[in-house]
Amino acid sequence: MYSVFKTTGHKLLSINTQASPSKIQEWKSKPKVKRCYNNLFKKVKDGQPMTYMSLIIDKLRKENKNPSKTQIAYAISICETYLNPNNQNIQMSESIMKSKIINNL
Repeated sequence: MYSVFKTTGHKLLSINTQASPSKIQEWKSKPKVKRCYNNLFKKVKDGQPMTYMSLIIDKLRKENKNPSKTQIAYAISICETYLNPNNQNIQMSESIMKSKIINNL
């Protein structure tokens, strides 16, 4: 995810996946992280159909020529969960992801 935002001019700040909930919340409260979350489904450039999320999905397609709908839903769910300022998770688990994937199918 970092590389997608980097290539579009939005440098996503790094965070240790073992960080405490308070550090995660502090990170998710930073303006750059909030901007990345708020822009996930917005167009990269006005007048163009490409959104930041579609860039992420395109990267998935480069790695896997024909990703399944479930894989695409998983990628969307990861981005939404990882950047969402309303939760303190950056590590993904089945209990966190299962309902999100179903919603994104």
